[in-house]
Amino acid sequence: MEDIIIIGAGPAGSTAARLLAQSGKHVLVLEQATFPRKKPCGGAITSRAVPLLPDQFMNQVLSSPTSWTFRGKKGSRTLTTPKPFCYTVDRSQFDHWLVQEAQKAGAQVMFNTPVTALAFDGEQYIVKTPNHYYYSRYLIGADGAKGVTAKYLGLARPHNGAAVETEIPFPSSLLDHHKDLVEIDVSRYPWGYAWIIPHGSIANIGVGSFKASKLPSLKRLLQEYVMASFPSSALDTILAHPLPYRIHFSSLATGHAVLVGDAAGLMDSFSAEGIFSALYSAHIASETINIAYQHNTGTESYNARIRDDFWTHLRPAIKMSHLFYPLAGFWTEWFLHHTELLEEYLALTQGESSYDQLLAKTQATLLAKLHLRPLTR
Repeated sequence: MEDIIIIGAGPAGSTAARLLAQSGKHVLVLEQATFPRKKPCGGAITSRAVPLLPDQFMNQVLSSPTSWTFRGKKGSRTLTTPKPFCYTVDRSQFDHWLVQEAQKAGAQVMFNTPVTALAFDGEQYIVKTPNHYYYSRYLIGADGAKGVTAKYLGLARPHNGAAVETEIPFPSSLLDHHKDLVEIDVSRYPWGYAWIIPHGSIANIGVGSFKASKLPSLKRLLQEYVMASFPSSALDTILAHPLPYRIHFSSLATGHAVLVGDAAGLMDSFSAEGIFSALYSAHIASETINIAYQHNTGTESYNARIRDDFWTHLRPAIKMSHLFYPLAGFWTEWFLHHTELLEEYLALTQGESSYDQLLAKTQATLLAKLHLRPLTR
Protein backbone atom coordinates (compact mmCIF):
# COMPACT_ATOMS: atom_id res chain seq x y z
CA MET A 1 0.00 0.00 0.00
CA GLU A 2 1.20 3.50 -0.87
CA ASP A 3 1.19 6.41 1.53
CA ILE A 4 -0.33 8.71 -1.12
CA ILE A 5 -1.72 8.15 -4.59
CA ILE A 6 -1.92 11.22 -6.82
CA ILE A 7 -4.17 11.08 -9.86
CA GLY A 8 -2.73 13.33 -12.56
CA ALA A 9 0.85 14.49 -13.26
CA GLY A 10 0.26 18.10 -14.30
CA PRO A 11 1.85 20.99 -12.37
CA ALA A 12 -0.33 20.47 -9.28
CA GLY A 13 0.08 16.70 -9.15
CA SER A 14 3.82 16.71 -9.86
CA THR A 15 4.46 19.48 -7.33
CA ALA A 16 2.54 17.67 -4.59
CA ALA A 17 4.37 14.45 -5.47
CA ARG A 18 7.77 16.14 -5.23
CA LEU A 19 7.04 17.79 -1.89
CA LEU A 20 5.57 14.66 -0.31
CA ALA A 21 8.40 12.45 -1.59
CA GLN A 22 10.92 14.91 -0.19
CA SER A 23 9.25 14.47 3.22
CA GLY A 24 9.85 10.72 3.04
CA LYS A 25 6.42 9.52 1.89
CA HIS A 26 5.85 6.69 -0.59
CA VAL A 27 4.09 8.47 -3.46
CA LEU A 28 2.53 6.93 -6.55
CA VAL A 29 1.35 9.17 -9.41
CA LEU A 30 -1.10 7.73 -11.94
CA GLU A 31 -1.20 9.67 -15.22
CA GLN A 32 -3.38 8.74 -18.18
CA ALA A 33 -1.09 10.33 -20.80
CA THR A 34 2.52 9.73 -21.77
CA PHE A 35 4.90 12.62 -21.12
CA PRO A 36 5.99 14.82 -22.68
CA ARG A 37 2.50 15.44 -24.02
CA LYS A 38 0.99 18.42 -25.81
CA LYS A 39 -0.74 20.71 -23.34
CA PRO A 40 -2.70 23.66 -24.74
CA CYS A 41 -2.04 26.69 -22.55
CA GLY A 42 -0.69 30.21 -22.94
CA GLY A 43 2.25 29.08 -20.83
CA ALA A 44 2.73 32.29 -18.84
CA ILE A 45 4.20 31.82 -15.35
CA THR A 46 3.63 34.93 -13.25
CA SER A 47 6.43 36.19 -11.05
CA ARG A 48 4.51 35.32 -7.87
CA ALA A 49 4.51 31.64 -8.92
CA VAL A 50 8.28 31.34 -9.30
CA PRO A 51 9.08 30.83 -5.57
CA LEU A 52 6.75 27.79 -5.62
CA LEU A 53 8.81 26.05 -8.32
CA PRO A 54 11.96 23.92 -8.02
CA ASP A 55 15.40 25.41 -8.54
CA GLN A 56 16.62 25.71 -12.13
CA PHE A 57 13.21 26.91 -13.31
CA MET A 58 14.90 29.56 -15.44
CA ASN A 59 16.26 26.79 -17.67
CA GLN A 60 12.67 26.23 -18.84
CA VAL A 61 12.01 29.87 -19.76
CA LEU A 62 11.50 30.78 -23.43
CA SER A 63 10.77 34.50 -22.98
CA SER A 64 10.73 37.02 -20.14
CA PRO A 65 8.28 39.74 -21.24
CA THR A 66 8.76 43.18 -19.75
CA SER A 67 6.07 44.89 -21.86
CA TRP A 68 2.31 44.38 -21.77
CA THR A 69 -0.20 45.79 -24.23
CA PHE A 70 -3.81 46.15 -23.12
CA ARG A 71 -6.02 46.62 -26.18
CA GLY A 72 -9.53 48.02 -26.56
CA LYS A 73 -11.75 48.99 -29.48
CA LYS A 74 -10.55 52.59 -29.48
CA GLY A 75 -6.88 52.10 -28.81
CA SER A 76 -4.28 50.40 -26.70
CA ARG A 77 -1.81 51.10 -23.93
CA THR A 78 1.59 49.48 -23.50
CA LEU A 79 3.31 49.40 -20.12
CA THR A 80 6.90 48.41 -19.51
CA THR A 81 8.14 47.03 -16.22
CA PRO A 82 11.74 47.07 -14.90
CA LYS A 83 11.59 43.31 -14.33
CA PRO A 84 9.62 40.59 -16.13
CA PHE A 85 6.02 40.38 -14.99
CA CYS A 86 5.83 36.82 -16.31
CA TYR A 87 7.97 34.07 -17.81
CA THR A 88 6.81 31.93 -20.71
CA VAL A 89 7.32 28.20 -21.09
CA ASP A 90 6.44 25.37 -23.44
CA ARG A 91 3.88 23.53 -21.32
CA SER A 92 4.77 20.10 -22.67
CA GLN A 93 8.43 20.52 -21.67
CA PHE A 94 7.62 22.42 -18.46
CA ASP A 95 5.22 19.75 -17.23
CA HIS A 96 7.68 17.01 -18.15
CA TRP A 97 10.40 18.77 -16.16
CA LEU A 98 8.13 18.97 -13.10
CA VAL A 99 7.44 15.23 -13.37
CA GLN A 100 11.18 14.52 -13.58
CA GLU A 101 11.76 16.64 -10.47
CA ALA A 102 9.12 14.58 -8.64
CA GLN A 103 10.82 11.37 -9.77
CA LYS A 104 14.21 12.65 -8.60
CA ALA A 105 12.66 13.24 -5.18
CA GLY A 106 11.55 9.60 -5.06
CA ALA A 107 7.98 9.64 -6.38
CA GLN A 108 6.93 6.77 -8.64
CA VAL A 109 5.11 7.90 -11.77
CA MET A 110 3.11 5.56 -14.00
CA PHE A 111 2.19 6.95 -17.40
CA ASN A 112 -0.53 5.68 -19.72
CA THR A 113 -2.47 4.59 -16.63
CA PRO A 114 -6.01 6.03 -16.56
CA VAL A 115 -8.11 5.68 -13.43
CA THR A 116 -11.45 3.99 -14.08
CA ALA A 117 -12.87 3.93 -10.54
CA LEU A 118 -11.98 4.59 -6.94
CA ALA A 119 -13.47 3.98 -3.50
CA PHE A 120 -12.64 4.50 0.17
CA ASP A 121 -13.31 1.62 2.58
CA GLY A 122 -12.78 3.67 5.72
CA GLU A 123 -9.10 2.87 5.99
CA GLN A 124 -7.66 3.06 2.51
CA TYR A 125 -8.38 4.20 -1.04
CA ILE A 126 -8.83 1.56 -3.69
CA VAL A 127 -7.92 2.93 -7.11
CA LYS A 128 -8.81 0.90 -10.18
CA THR A 129 -6.98 1.13 -13.52
CA PRO A 130 -7.52 -1.03 -16.62
CA ASN A 131 -4.96 -3.60 -15.48
CA HIS A 132 -4.49 -3.23 -11.74
CA TYR A 133 -5.78 -2.07 -8.35
CA TYR A 134 -3.72 0.30 -6.20
CA TYR A 135 -4.15 1.14 -2.52
CA SER A 136 -3.20 4.18 -0.42
CA ARG A 137 -3.88 5.90 2.89
CA TYR A 138 -4.30 9.33 1.26
CA LEU A 139 -5.38 10.53 -2.17
CA ILE A 140 -4.88 13.72 -4.20
CA GLY A 141 -7.06 14.47 -7.22
CA ALA A 142 -4.97 16.43 -9.71
CA ASP A 143 -6.57 15.20 -12.91
CA GLY A 144 -7.80 18.52 -14.26
CA ALA A 145 -11.16 20.06 -15.03
CA LYS A 146 -12.48 16.95 -16.78
CA GLY A 147 -10.95 14.39 -14.44
CA VAL A 148 -12.84 11.65 -12.63
CA THR A 149 -11.62 12.18 -9.05
CA ALA A 150 -14.10 14.89 -8.05
CA LYS A 151 -16.98 12.76 -9.32
CA TYR A 152 -15.92 9.65 -7.42
CA LEU A 153 -15.27 11.62 -4.25
CA GLY A 154 -18.68 13.29 -4.44
CA LEU A 155 -17.22 16.81 -4.53
CA ALA A 156 -18.74 19.63 -6.56
CA ARG A 157 -17.12 20.22 -9.92
CA PRO A 158 -16.22 23.74 -11.06
CA HIS A 159 -17.74 25.80 -13.84
CA ASN A 160 -15.96 25.48 -17.17
CA GLY A 161 -15.23 28.17 -19.70
CA ALA A 162 -13.28 27.35 -22.85
CA ALA A 163 -10.28 28.56 -24.83
CA VAL A 164 -8.72 27.74 -28.17
CA GLU A 165 -5.17 28.49 -29.24
CA THR A 166 -2.59 28.03 -31.95
CA GLU A 167 1.11 28.72 -32.41
CA ILE A 168 2.81 30.38 -35.37
CA PRO A 169 6.35 31.65 -35.97
CA PHE A 170 6.66 35.39 -35.54
CA PRO A 171 7.23 37.04 -38.90
CA SER A 172 10.91 38.02 -38.92
CA SER A 173 10.01 41.69 -39.37
CA LEU A 174 7.95 41.62 -36.15
CA LEU A 175 10.09 39.38 -33.94
CA ASP A 176 12.09 42.16 -32.28
CA HIS A 177 8.87 44.03 -31.45
CA HIS A 178 6.97 41.04 -30.04
CA LYS A 179 9.61 38.88 -28.33
CA ASP A 180 9.29 40.73 -25.00
CA LEU A 181 5.65 41.79 -25.34
CA VAL A 182 2.40 40.18 -24.16
CA GLU A 183 -0.81 41.49 -25.71
CA ILE A 184 -4.28 41.12 -24.20
CA ASP A 185 -7.38 42.19 -26.12
CA VAL A 186 -10.69 42.32 -24.22
CA SER A 187 -12.53 44.62 -26.59
CA ARG A 188 -14.71 42.22 -28.58
CA TYR A 189 -15.22 39.03 -26.59
CA PRO A 190 -18.10 39.07 -24.05
CA TRP A 191 -16.86 37.44 -20.85
CA GLY A 192 -13.66 36.72 -22.72
CA TYR A 193 -10.38 37.91 -24.14
CA ALA A 194 -7.68 37.19 -26.73
CA TRP A 195 -3.92 36.99 -26.23
CA ILE A 196 -0.54 36.91 -27.90
CA ILE A 197 2.20 35.46 -25.69
CA PRO A 198 5.79 35.11 -26.95
CA HIS A 199 7.46 31.71 -26.68
CA GLY A 200 10.86 32.74 -27.95
CA SER A 201 10.42 33.09 -31.71
CA ILE A 202 6.95 31.50 -31.57
CA ALA A 203 3.70 33.34 -30.97
CA ASN A 204 1.14 31.56 -28.79
CA ILE A 205 -2.22 33.06 -29.81
CA GLY A 206 -5.59 32.29 -28.31
CA VAL A 207 -9.15 33.29 -27.55
CA GLY A 208 -10.98 32.28 -24.39
CA SER A 209 -14.22 32.93 -22.56
CA PHE A 210 -15.55 32.18 -19.10
CA LYS A 211 -18.99 31.81 -20.70
CA ALA A 212 -18.16 30.36 -24.09
CA SER A 213 -21.83 29.71 -24.89
CA LYS A 214 -22.29 33.48 -25.17
CA LEU A 215 -19.75 33.70 -27.99
CA PRO A 216 -19.87 32.60 -31.60
CA SER A 217 -17.40 29.93 -32.66
CA LEU A 218 -14.19 30.36 -30.69
CA LYS A 219 -12.31 28.82 -33.61
CA ARG A 220 -13.64 31.47 -35.99
CA LEU A 221 -12.82 34.25 -33.53
CA LEU A 222 -9.28 32.89 -33.25
CA GLN A 223 -8.88 32.81 -37.01
CA GLU A 224 -10.05 36.41 -37.25
CA TYR A 225 -7.69 37.50 -34.46
CA VAL A 226 -4.70 35.82 -36.08
CA MET A 227 -5.47 37.35 -39.46
CA ALA A 228 -5.82 40.81 -37.90
CA SER A 229 -2.53 40.47 -36.00
CA PHE A 230 -0.41 38.61 -38.58
CA PRO A 231 -2.20 38.86 -41.95
CA SER A 232 0.20 36.64 -43.91
CA SER A 233 0.19 33.77 -41.40
CA ALA A 234 -1.67 30.50 -41.84
CA LEU A 235 -3.16 28.54 -38.98
CA ASP A 236 -1.96 24.99 -38.55
CA THR A 237 -3.22 23.16 -35.48
CA ILE A 238 -5.90 24.62 -33.20
CA LEU A 239 -6.16 23.15 -29.71
CA ALA A 240 -8.90 23.63 -27.13
CA HIS A 241 -8.88 23.47 -23.34
CA PRO A 242 -11.34 24.21 -20.49
CA LEU A 243 -11.14 27.16 -18.09
CA PRO A 244 -12.24 25.72 -14.71
CA TYR A 245 -13.30 28.20 -12.06
CA ARG A 246 -15.58 28.54 -9.04
CA ILE A 247 -18.00 31.31 -8.13
CA HIS A 248 -18.57 30.07 -4.58
CA PHE A 249 -16.31 28.12 -2.28
CA SER A 250 -17.27 24.50 -1.72
CA SER A 251 -15.58 21.55 -0.07
CA LEU A 252 -12.38 20.37 -1.75
CA ALA A 253 -11.59 17.61 0.75
CA THR A 254 -13.33 14.53 2.06
CA GLY A 255 -12.10 11.66 4.17
CA HIS A 256 -8.39 11.38 3.43
CA ALA A 257 -8.54 13.01 -0.01
CA VAL A 258 -8.16 16.49 -1.51
CA LEU A 259 -8.49 18.18 -4.89
CA VAL A 260 -5.81 20.52 -6.25
CA GLY A 261 -5.29 22.78 -9.26
CA ASP A 262 -7.79 22.60 -12.11
CA ALA A 263 -9.49 19.59 -10.54
CA ALA A 264 -10.35 21.92 -7.65
CA GLY A 265 -11.43 24.74 -9.98
CA LEU A 266 -9.05 27.23 -8.40
CA MET A 267 -8.22 29.16 -11.55
CA ASP A 268 -8.29 32.96 -11.28
CA SER A 269 -11.66 33.87 -12.80
CA PHE A 270 -10.53 37.34 -13.87
CA SER A 271 -7.19 36.68 -15.55
CA ALA A 272 -7.64 32.93 -16.21
CA GLU A 273 -4.29 32.25 -14.56
CA GLY A 274 -4.23 28.65 -13.37
CA ILE A 275 -0.60 27.63 -12.83
CA PHE A 276 -0.11 29.74 -9.70
CA SER A 277 -3.29 28.24 -8.23
CA ALA A 278 -2.11 24.74 -9.12
CA LEU A 279 1.26 25.22 -7.46
CA TYR A 280 -0.14 26.98 -4.39
CA SER A 281 -2.84 24.37 -3.75
CA ALA A 282 -0.26 21.60 -4.18
CA HIS A 283 1.91 23.14 -1.46
CA ILE A 284 -1.09 23.39 0.89
CA ALA A 285 -2.15 19.82 0.07
CA SER A 286 1.30 18.42 0.81
CA GLU A 287 1.49 20.30 4.12
CA THR A 288 -2.01 19.11 5.07
CA ILE A 289 -1.30 15.47 4.26
CA ASN A 290 2.03 15.49 6.06
CA ILE A 291 0.28 16.67 9.25
CA ALA A 292 -2.65 14.28 8.78
CA TYR A 293 -0.27 11.38 8.17
CA GLN A 294 1.64 12.16 11.36
CA HIS A 295 -1.54 12.17 13.47
CA ASN A 296 -3.47 9.57 11.44
CA THR A 297 -6.32 11.99 10.80
CA GLY A 298 -8.37 13.11 7.80
CA THR A 299 -7.74 16.02 5.45
CA GLU A 300 -10.64 18.29 6.41
CA SER A 301 -8.21 21.01 7.48
CA TYR A 302 -7.33 21.44 3.80
CA ASN A 303 -10.67 23.21 3.30
CA ALA A 304 -9.85 25.74 6.03
CA ARG A 305 -6.37 26.34 4.65
CA ILE A 306 -7.64 26.95 1.11
CA ARG A 307 -10.52 29.12 2.33
CA ASP A 308 -8.40 31.22 4.70
CA ASP A 309 -5.07 31.37 2.86
CA PHE A 310 -6.19 31.36 -0.76
CA TRP A 311 -9.91 31.86 -1.30
CA THR A 312 -9.78 35.20 0.51
CA HIS A 313 -7.55 36.39 -2.33
CA LEU A 314 -9.50 34.61 -5.07
CA ARG A 315 -12.91 35.98 -4.02
CA PRO A 316 -12.01 39.56 -5.02
CA ALA A 317 -10.94 38.20 -8.43
CA ILE A 318 -14.47 36.86 -8.82
CA LYS A 319 -15.86 40.28 -7.88
CA MET A 320 -13.51 41.92 -10.36
CA SER A 321 -14.65 39.51 -13.06
CA HIS A 322 -18.34 40.23 -12.45
CA LEU A 323 -17.62 43.95 -12.42
CA PHE A 324 -15.45 44.01 -15.53
CA TYR A 325 -16.71 41.49 -18.10
CA PRO A 326 -20.42 42.41 -18.36
CA LEU A 327 -19.35 45.98 -19.23
CA ALA A 328 -16.00 45.16 -20.83
CA GLY A 329 -16.31 47.92 -23.43
CA PHE A 330 -16.76 50.62 -20.78
CA TRP A 331 -14.10 49.27 -18.43
CA THR A 332 -11.58 48.75 -21.22
CA GLU A 333 -11.74 52.41 -22.12
CA TRP A 334 -11.67 53.36 -18.43
CA PHE A 335 -8.50 51.32 -17.82
CA LEU A 336 -6.89 52.81 -20.94
CA HIS A 337 -7.42 56.30 -19.52
CA HIS A 338 -6.36 55.34 -16.00
CA THR A 339 -3.04 53.58 -16.42
CA GLU A 340 -2.62 53.41 -12.65
CA LEU A 341 -5.20 50.60 -12.77
CA LEU A 342 -3.15 48.69 -15.33
CA GLU A 343 -0.04 49.25 -13.23
CA GLU A 344 -1.88 47.89 -10.18
CA TYR A 345 -2.82 44.76 -12.12
CA LEU A 346 0.77 44.18 -13.22
CA ALA A 347 1.88 44.60 -9.60
CA LEU A 348 -0.68 41.93 -8.69
CA THR A 349 0.87 39.42 -11.12
CA GLN A 350 4.23 40.05 -9.46
CA GLY A 351 2.84 39.40 -6.00
CA GLU A 352 3.19 43.05 -5.01
CA SER A 353 -0.52 43.92 -4.90
CA SER A 354 -3.90 42.19 -4.54
CA TYR A 355 -7.35 42.17 -6.09
CA ASP A 356 -8.66 43.98 -3.02
CA GLN A 357 -6.29 46.84 -3.83
CA LEU A 358 -7.19 46.76 -7.52
CA LEU A 359 -10.91 46.83 -6.69
CA ALA A 360 -10.43 49.70 -4.26
CA LYS A 361 -8.43 51.72 -6.76
CA THR A 362 -10.96 51.03 -9.52
CA GLN A 363 -13.80 52.20 -7.27
CA ALA A 364 -11.87 55.29 -6.22
CA THR A 365 -11.18 56.42 -9.81
CA LEU A 366 -14.82 55.97 -10.77
CA LEU A 367 -16.22 57.76 -7.72
CA ALA A 368 -13.75 60.60 -8.21
CA LYS A 369 -15.02 61.01 -11.76
CA LEU A 370 -18.57 61.15 -10.44
CA HIS A 371 -17.51 63.50 -7.59
CA LEU A 372 -18.76 61.00 -5.02
CA ARG A 373 -17.18 59.63 -1.89
CA PRO A 374 -16.87 55.89 -1.22
CA LEU A 375 -19.43 54.50 1.20
CA THR A 376 -18.08 53.95 4.71
CA ARG A 377 -19.61 52.36 7.77
